[in-house]
Amino acid sequence: MATPKPSYTRQLFGGIIDDSILFPYPRIPDEEDEFVNGFLAKLKDFCETHVDRAWIDEHERIPEEVVEGLRELGLFGISIPREYGGMGLSQSAYCRVFEFVNGYDVGLAIMLGVHLSIGIKGIQIAGTEEQKRKYLPKAATGEWFASFALTEPGAGSDAAGITTRAVLSDDGSHWILNGSKIWIGNGSFSRVLVAFAQTPVERDGETVDRVTAFILEPEMEGFRRGPELRKMGARGSNQSELYFENLRVPVENVLGRPGDGFKIAMQVLNSGRQGLSAGAAGGVRRCLAMATEWAKEREQFGNPIARYELIQGKLAAMAADAYTAESVAFFTTGLADRGDVDYALESAAAKVWSSEALDRAVDELVQIAGGRGFVKPYPYERMYRDARITRIFEGTNEILRVFVGLSGMQETGEYLRQIGKALREPIKQIGLLTEFAGDRMRMALGRGGPAIEEQIHPRLRTHFDYLIDHARDLRVSVDRVIRRHGRDIVERQFVVARIADMAIELYVRSAVLSRTQALLTALERGDQETAPMAGTRLRLDDAGMEEILRVCDLACQMSGLRFRTARESLHDTRDELMRSVAADVIRADGALASDPERTQRPRVKRRPREESQ
Repeated sequence: MATPKPSYTRQLFGGIIDDSILFPYPRIPDEEDEFVNGFLAKLKDFCETHVDRAWIDEHERIPEEVVEGLRELGLFGISIPREYGGMGLSQSAYCRVFEFVNGYDVGLAIMLGVHLSIGIKGIQIAGTEEQKRKYLPKAATGEWFASFALTEPGAGSDAAGITTRAVLSDDGSHWILNGSKIWIGNGSFSRVLVAFAQTPVERDGETVDRVTAFILEPEMEGFRRGPELRKMGARGSNQSELYFENLRVPVENVLGRPGDGFKIAMQVLNSGRQGLSAGAAGGVRRCLAMATEWAKEREQFGNPIARYELIQGKLAAMAADAYTAESVAFFTTGLADRGDVDYALESAAAKVWSSEALDRAVDELVQIAGGRGFVKPYPYERMYRDARITRIFEGTNEILRVFVGLSGMQETGEYLRQIGKALREPIKQIGLLTEFAGDRMRMALGRGGPAIEEQIHPRLRTHFDYLIDHARDLRVSVDRVIRRHGRDIVERQFVVARIADMAIELYVRSAVLSRTQALLTALERGDQETAPMAGTRLRLDDAGMEEILRVCDLACQMSGLRFRTARESLHDTRDELMRSVAADVIRADGALASDPERTQRPRVKRRPREESQ
């Protein structure tokens, strides 16, 4: 298997814009696009007729008749290969469907996403042919729902720190699992679960613990479900705890090889993050439509509130966010569909950016709705609650920022260590120093990869110039950060997060420009009917293109402002003060010295961790 091309975002950390990845913007093949459009029309009609979002929120479940109707439509097999009974949609086509579902009802989207994006995905990625034939057909029909069982009470973001354990039986026929899982989507009713446990494996002549993936069925001896969890939002979705008590799993149910579980989990989560990004884009679009409708209807001081600039500013920002979220979602799924480029950083970046865009959108929707935004039976407060989970699951945005920042800086850090050695032995390392000098010259010129000027549409040249300059700024900033903090950079999360924000903004802006460039090019060649828009087609004329260009301009300017804010605060003098104040608060159990109850509050003497467990 060929080695994947370097990640687009990872190259940004080196000041490089890889035009072979940036252009062209991904497109779904015509035949698949036509199929998806037809499927979405049926799905939309079904949802508008049968899915009562308020009822689902109030009763905290999806009616069985709705689930059965979606089974008949084939929704639960859309991304499963055709040879196993599914529709075999590409990642981009699947995420187009998910974008609509999430925009319609978040609980329904979570049930679908857990099933396809992460639940059954591990078997698609790493399963044997026998495992695929056993589980995928039943998953495709929706007869068996799937779950992804990774999170534990003591291991959330720290996936490698799980404590569920599996040991091989004496006769070698079964693995025996003990432990528990928490927050497991579809956990109360799934019939196939991919679960992860620590197992002893041989590495370099030593026995060490490594994570292994297992395919579980609830009928297995020692499997027990906990109660369904009640939630703030996304109430139609299902989450529960799972308990494994000497759970006997046949050896043929190991997914991949023993010890490969962490790698499988990370591959699966890439898929999940892409789905969340597309779903968030659908949510932002819905917020924009609802906010605009109400702003035009609601009159104050003799005019619709849409006439007032402060409301217009909110709508404009939401429009820019909607265009950006959709652009980055389908740029990222296009990377997955290519199959020749690494996209882990991009999946994380897309999830972080789009989930926060959705948070901004629902917050402004509630604000525009005013008093009715805060009360039932209006849908605004439900949408506000439903959106909140998006920044938490599939990796919290905090841990994903650390992942993007440290992963992106890793190569530069290793390179600079090599340079340090070369400077001590200049004759022996002349080749490396020559390469370094070339890199510095390219960086100084604001380049770093193949020249892209010839491919840039004149209307977008200014935005691309800023993109190139900002990629150079990121490279300079990374160099300075690594030189300043060295190995301690892993502990400087304020700095790492700002570096990550710079990289994330460059990535999403790249997606916006790639998409807009594709639209301009298609229009100029008279290809209005097949212009790529979020992975699909639309009819586009000159007036529509001007509207898109205005949104693109605003999106790029907003991105540039966020980039500069992160860059200029990279070594914020408040960081040490933040650490000191946090230490004070932690030491005082959350009470400020100005709190009159602080001196009256009894101090709780905490038991050592080992005594409290």
